[in-house]
Amino acid sequence: MINVFLLCGGPSSEHDISLRSALNISKSLNKNKYDTKLVYINKEGCFSKPFNIIETKDEFDLVKDTNKNVAGSIAEFLQVLKNYSPENTIIIPAIHGTYGEDGTIQGFLDCIRFPYIGNGLLSSALCMDKVTTNDIFEKNNLSQAKYLYTYKEGFDDEFMQRCIDEIDLPLIVKPSANGSSVGVSKVENKDELKEAIAEALKYDQKVLVEELIDGQEIEIAVIGQGNNLDASAPAAYITNHKFLDYDAKYFDSKTIAQIPYEMEESYKNKAKEFAKECYRAAGCEGFARVDIFYSKDHEFFINEINTFPGFTPTSFFARLAMDMYDESFDYVIDKLIEDGFRRFK
Repeated sequence: MINVFLLCGGPSSEHDISLRSALNISKSLNKNKYDTKLVYINKEGCFSKPFNIIETKDEFDLVKDTNKNVAGSIAEFLQVLKNYSPENTIIIPAIHGTYGEDGTIQGFLDCIRFPYIGNGLLSSALCMDKVTTNDIFEKNNLSQAKYLYTYKEGFDDEFMQRCIDEIDLPLIVKPSANGSSVGVSKVENKDELKEAIAEALKYDQKVLVEELIDGQEIEIAVIGQGNNLDASAPAAYITNHKFLDYDAKYFDSKTIAQIPYEMEESYKNKAKEFAKECYRAAGCEGFARVDIFYSKDHEFFINEINTFPGFTPTSFFARLAMDMYDESFDYVIDKLIEDGFRRFK
């Protein structure tokens, strides 16, 4: 029997999506193969006591109270974990955005020397910071949108004018380190640019301003490490929104999920190879979702890499991985757990 600790929640703007992912994962873990405990992490970073899988359809049933502070709750979690062996125990850190995808939880798990699924500290931290990954993509000659960035201290009229002169309107403005398109805006003029940067600074101290690529955003699941990579067919959200924002992704019933995205086979294969190149350049391991812009001229531009993408029933990553292997979600989870143990050893 393999012991699984499934972490969920966390102090990020994607807290609720994490709960949905964890609930879906918990339902897919084979009870004859895994002894699973969930651990809820609240928005302050306090850990709950581990608890058994709950038969529920409501992800908020996973929310648990803790009467400890952050340090005390983590100490309590470690007291439980010390009774388990890393040889047959693995952590699933199903936490999105800050804390879960920025290397924080990965560094913690590295310190206590327990295996876990997904990317390690370095690739998680690199991909969480969009400015840093853009710099890496540029060094590797991977096509992407033109970009500039600023910290709060450098946010002035001169910077905004540089964005307009060097990149040109319209522009996309986003926090450098955030997920699910939270705090992202499309701007058409300088006044909107000022408002958008101020909004993005609510979520991060660094803001990325990018060229708007005229095309369709496509998403590809990549699993593996180094040259041993599997890449799925692309998928896409078709929306009437100005761009694929948080509401379009999660709440607009008019948004259509197209799996696979309709494109010529030759371009589909190029997209998959491009996704692998970007994944390798960022040092990813385990799995990730690679988001790419596909232009009307049939060119590909890397947008970003999500190192622990959504695992909800409607999330692209899970559905793409199942389609790629022509297997159930249980099979995908088994594969990721096996990979986690392999990399630990």
